[in-house]
Amino acid sequence: MLATRGAEISSATWRFRGGASTTPGVRQARWTGAELRQYREGVPMTREILRARWSQAGGDALFLVTGLPLWAAAMMVLLVWSQPAYLLLQAEDPGVLRFGVSVVIVLAAVLTLAPFLTRWHRIRFRTFRSTEILEIDTPRLYRGQLRQALRSEALWRQALYHLIAGPLIGIAVVALAFMDLLAIVVAARLPAHALGLLDPGHGVSSKFWGQCAYILLAGTVTYSGPRLLRVLADADLGAARRLLGPSETIVLAHRVQTLSDSRAAAVEAADTERRRIERDLHDGAQQRLMSLAVHLGIARKTLKDVPPEAMSVIIDAHEQVKDAMAEIRDLVRGMHPAVLDDRGLDAALSGVAARSAVPVRLTVGTTGPLSASVETVAYFVVSEALANVVKHSRAKQATVDVTRDDGRLLIRVSDDGVGGADAHGGTGLTGLAQRVASVDGLLRLTSPSGGPTVLTAELPCGV
Repeated sequence: MLATRGAEISSATWRFRGGASTTPGVRQARWTGAELRQYREGVPMTREILRARWSQAGGDALFLVTGLPLWAAAMMVLLVWSQPAYLLLQAEDPGVLRFGVSVVIVLAAVLTLAPFLTRWHRIRFRTFRSTEILEIDTPRLYRGQLRQALRSEALWRQALYHLIAGPLIGIAVVALAFMDLLAIVVAARLPAHALGLLDPGHGVSSKFWGQCAYILLAGTVTYSGPRLLRVLADADLGAARRLLGPSETIVLAHRVQTLSDSRAAAVEAADTERRRIERDLHDGAQQRLMSLAVHLGIARKTLKDVPPEAMSVIIDAHEQVKDAMAEIRDLVRGMHPAVLDDRGLDAALSGVAARSAVPVRLTVGTTGPLSASVETVAYFVVSEALANVVKHSRAKQATVDVTRDDGRLLIRVSDDGVGGADAHGGTGLTGLAQRVASVDGLLRLTSPSGGPTVLTAELPCGV
C-alpha cells in the first residue's frame, strides 16, 4: 500500500502558495524518486529506534504499574476509615470533641495502614529494581503502642509516602499512560497524516494545522515517553529511600554501632590470641627453662671435682637461664596476666599494689561481671600508672580507686608526688591511651607542677 501511495505521490502535482504555476498564486512542485526512497527508508529506521527505546522502558513501566494497586488500596482504605470522621464533621454542631475524634480516626487509619503497605513496597523495589530498602522496626497501633506510634518519625515518613508521594507518582503514571496510548493511536496513522499535509490538486489541505499537531504530539510523547518513565521510576525510588527507609541519623547510628561491634570483636580476638600465646609460653618454653635451671642448680651443688673453668661456665649458664625465665615471666604478665583468669580483677590489682615500691591504698568496689578485654585494660591501667609513680613522681603514697557507675568502670590513680607529668611525653602513657581507646574508653591526666597527679580511666563494662 505504501509503495502504491508513493507511486501516486511521484506522479502527482503538488501546488504551494507563493510561486508561479498554471494557477495564479500557486507554485508547482514534485517529489522526486530520491526523496521518496529516503522517506521509505526513514520510516523503518524510526520504528527501530522507537522499538529500542520502548523495550528499555518496559521494566520501568512494569515497576510503576505494580505500584498503582498499592497506592489505590491506600486511598480506598483511607476513604473507608475516614467515613466516621466525615459523618462527625457533617453534624450541625461538630464541636471540638467531635473534631478531635475525627482527627484521631484519620490518624489511626494512616498509622495502621502504613507498615503493611511499606512491606509490600519493599518487595516491589526488591523484585523490579533490585534495590533493598532497609526495614525499620516501627510501633503498631493494634499492639496498643499509640504513644510510640505518634512519636515515631519513621512511621510518619512512611505515611507521607503512602498518602502524598506515592499517589502523586501514581497520578503521573496514569497521565503518562493515557498520553502513551494516545501517541500509539496517532503513531499508527502517522504515515497517513504525513502524506495528508498537502492535498493533491487543491493546494494546502484544510486539515494542515490539525495534522501538524497530531504529528508533533505523537513524536514528542513517543520519543520522550521512555525518558519520562525513567524519571518517574527514579522519583519513586528516591522518595521510597528517603521516606520508607531509615533516615540518615538512623543509618549513621547503625554504622557507628557496626563499627563499634567490629572493633570490640577485633579487640576480643586480639586478647584471645594473647591468652593463647601466654599459655604456650607458660606451659612450653617457661617450663623447659625451669627444668634446665633445676638441672644446672643440681650440677652446681653435686659436681665438686670439675675444673674451675667448667664450674664457672655452669654457674654462668644457671644465672642466664634464671634471667631468661624472669624475662619470659615479665613478658607473659605484660601480654595477659594469668591471675585475672585464676582469681579475678580484685586479686590481680591487689598483687600489683603489693609489688609496688610506693605504698598503695587500694579500693575496689563492686564491679560486677566484666568482659575479659575490659579486665585486661583495667589491669594494665593500674599497673602502668603505679610504675610511673615509682619512676617519676617521688611520691610517698599512691591511691587506687576502682568503682562502677552507670555502666562504666571508673579507675582513679593518684599520688602525692611532685606532679608535672605529660601525657604525650613518653611512650608509656601513649600506649596506655591507645589501649583504653581500643575498648572505647577515655583516659584523662591532670598533673600540675607540685602535684598531685591524677590519672582517670573510664571503660565501658559491656565491651
